[in-house]
Amino acid sequence: MSILLYCRRFCLRSSRPINSGDSVSISQFLTHKLIRCLLSRTLCSVSERKTDVAKEKRPWLKSFTVSYLVNSCGLSLESAKSKSRFVKLSSSERPDSVLTLLKNSGFTNEQIIRVVKSFPTILIVNPETVLLPKLMFFRSIGLSSSDTAKLISNCPTTLSLSLANRLIPCYDSLKSILGEQENVLKCLRRGYWIFTLDTEKYLATRLSLCRDLGVRDQSIKTLVQNGPLVFFCSERKFNEVLNRVRDFGFDPKKMYFIHAMLVFFHVSEFTVEHKFGLYQQFGWSKDDCVAAFMRFPNCVKISDGKITGTMDYLVNNVGLPPGAIAMQPFVLGLSLEKRIKPRNMVISELLAKGLVTKEDLNYFQILKIKDCVFADKFVLKFQQVSALQSCP
Repeated sequence: MSILLYCRRFCLRSSRPINSGDSVSISQFLTHKLIRCLLSRTLCSVSERKTDVAKEKRPWLKSFTVSYLVNSCGLSLESAKSKSRFVKLSSSERPDSVLTLLKNSGFTNEQIIRVVKSFPTILIVNPETVLLPKLMFFRSIGLSSSDTAKLISNCPTTLSLSLANRLIPCYDSLKSILGEQENVLKCLRRGYWIFTLDTEKYLATRLSLCRDLGVRDQSIKTLVQNGPLVFFCSERKFNEVLNRVRDFGFDPKKMYFIHAMLVFFHVSEFTVEHKFGLYQQFGWSKDDCVAAFMRFPNCVKISDGKITGTMDYLVNNVGLPPGAIAMQPFVLGLSLEKRIKPRNMVISELLAKGLVTKEDLNYFQILKIKDCVFADKFVLKFQQVSALQSCP
């Protein structure tokens, strides 16, 4: 410290500037600069030591937080160190109560880890006055304990939202358009993040826009219930999807308009053209592609392998005209191995035995009917016929 005092005194005495009229030597000037540099470094060193002492005053606080996050919450050491910047624990009483509440509410260990990772300050929230009322609200609207745990673990910040100002108004606004409670629950299970949005604002603007285009309320209801990701997306994305569907020629008054919105939200124009190219390899014209898409928009969401496998089998094995498939494109969504091939094998055997004729069959209807109906009509019926014919 004596060096520090000496430096200060020297600098005060030598603080005036050097100019051409001074008789101060160059060596004295350099000595002056050297001491100033020494003083600066000494002050920085003292400051750093003070900072280190401040950090070491309560080292147990950070180490306890990290230890708790690892041992009680299941976080990795690296993750615990990172999350300890956002929450400081001085005891285990409050976080223990929070974890106990989550476990008693049906949260698995993996879900608790996800919650703490995304929302570490939950550990210092009052479980009785803040968390419990929200968990009870989710149960009151019909969500099971597993549904509630899944919703919150996928979007933990939901628990930071106001019950009166956000959660309840959000549910009420959804119920106003979807009607029955079960429809609201279907929407929430598909869009667990919905509570984080100002749904009243979204509904007001999107309902007005869709109705102005001629989209019917029942179709809007279907979109909100089955495609909350589409309905509650950004304004730019929503308008982009609407314009693509309209430009393609879908009628807003038809339900296929909504189906097309659900597809176009996930599928780019490039992908649509690519899928059309695959179908054209099996004899479809561009008009066939458009006609099939208008009837079954999901035909462009099917994987390349499934498209080529199903089209190859229907055209080259079954012998169906490509244009006929374009008029009944729902068959492209059926399982080739579990539905199309097994039923075709049964029909082929019946044809070979002369029990049915091609004129009696509607192949697309055969693929469309339920398993129980198909079994009654083409399996059990002819088993009985064969049994009677084999009797002496």
